[in-house]
Amino acid sequence: MEQSSDKLIVCGFRDGILTAWFQDVKPVELAFSRENESEVGAIYLARVSHVQKNLNAAFLDLGKEQPAYLNLEKGRLPRLATGALPSKITEGTELLVEIRKDAHAKKGYSARAATFRKNDPVLARAAFLQAPRCLKPAPRQWEQILAQCRREKRSVELVTDLPDIYEELSGNPPTEMPAYQTNLPERFRGEPVNAVALDAYCSLRLYTDEKLKLASVYSLETTVQSALARRVWLPSGGNIVIERTEALTVIDVNSGKDVRGKDKEATLRRTNREAAEELMRQLRLRNLSGIILVDFIDFADEADVTALTETLTALAERDSVATRFVDMTQLNLAELIRPRRGKSLQEQFFLPNS
Repeated sequence: MEQSSDKLIVCGFRDGILTAWFQDVKPVELAFSRENESEVGAIYLARVSHVQKNLNAAFLDLGKEQPAYLNLEKGRLPRLATGALPSKITEGTELLVEIRKDAHAKKGYSARAATFRKNDPVLARAAFLQAPRCLKPAPRQWEQILAQCRREKRSVELVTDLPDIYEELSGNPPTEMPAYQTNLPERFRGEPVNAVALDAYCSLRLYTDEKLKLASVYSLETTVQSALARRVWLPSGGNIVIERTEALTVIDVNSGKDVRGKDKEATLRRTNREAAEELMRQLRLRNLSGIILVDFIDFADEADVTALTETLTALAERDSVATRFVDMTQLNLAELIRPRRGKSLQEQFFLPNS
């Protein structure tokens, strides 16, 4: 098992639930919801409302305000409610699909063929239901992170102050701490009462201190405020400025007050290196996606540019989604692409109904 110090915090925050994933003490992913707003990963028995032959696509009725778009050219065809492959897809055909992208602004959902194992209970249940119907709700953010940690064989401790989540995962309601223990200083209380091992990689603990909120223990209010801010400061005194537009995200790197030493190029290398590490963390923390252009401080030496591109490529590979460093443009802008996975952190907090 890979040694790691991952911690997953799931707690009440403002008027919703905040999920924070920490790796090596630093937060790497944040997700906020007032309820389970994302549909990505949900499985539906959907009814075809319209087939667009010139696009080789179908529009699906999910029982929601916005339809889902299904590209019939890419990948395999969805199955019918019986599990069989359709010979022809026409208006009224009922298909088993998985939501790939949430509805966004004026765009509907994007769907693809749902995958099932043999004797899958969801597939068996679908044969007796009528479309449109949700067969399996979208996994919540903390469920996705737990699944990823299991796949990567990373040990992770999930700490929550929500009894419902503790009971859901452990299968048992929380146990009250004996009265005499509650009066003892924490160092004398022994092992937490509600702490269990879910499997070889995941452990679970219920946080019950009413005097100090779990979000305060991990300074999550400060973390969220920082992740929503336009400017992020670097250890050296430099900073990066993150500007989001409808088409792309632009990041500007500034040396700020970092004027240490007589070697200007060494200062630029240090600032750009810090900026590369921080901006890749911010992309993941803020869940930014699409085209990302980064204006690093210009180097005089081509070898420094090569070293920076290698750094960006290596950092992109550590992301939990398939982020890719593309190239340095002719204007010396670093170009990256990050696939969309749900709403950005800003949208989660401020645009819940978009």
